[in-house]
Amino acid sequence: MKEEQVVKMEFLLTLNNNIVVQRFYNVKNYNPQARRSVELTQFLKYVEEMLSDDLKMKTVTYMMDNQDAIFDDPDILNTSNTDGPEYFNLYVKISDEIILHRIFDAKIYPPKVRYTVDVRPSLKSILKGLTDIFSYENLTHTYMGYDLSR
Repeated sequence: MKEEQVVKMEFLLTLNNNIVVQRFYNVKNYNPQARRSVELTQFLKYVEEMLSDDLKMKTVTYMMDNQDAIFDDPDILNTSNTDGPEYFNLYVKISDEIILHRIFDAKIYPPKVRYTVDVRPSLKSILKGLTDIFSYENLTHTYMGYDLSR
């Protein structure tokens, strides 16, 4: 009988250097080839789009709820903790090694929205998706004629 290999992995979402969510999860039957698969890249892109869509909807709600205050003082939307750029960072890691990293702009969302991002409702499905991908046997390693497995 084949012994199951269990690998401890990490999912991390940060806003610049501030941790928004950090979760560790175990992957049974870990497939090291998954780290360079099209499926992993597409899944993290899906997670980014899901978070972005959620932030857009919260922005619309926030702006509608506060439209009078925003109309009177448009600088409400310009306040932030930093003068420079702000980015959300999505990481998939094993120990200290970064397997995949995606970045998307946070400054396009009002401060009240980007500083109160809540990933908890979708966290279970994100971790399940990552666990499934890292335990798949048959993954795609060719994208637009390029071999990603090297």
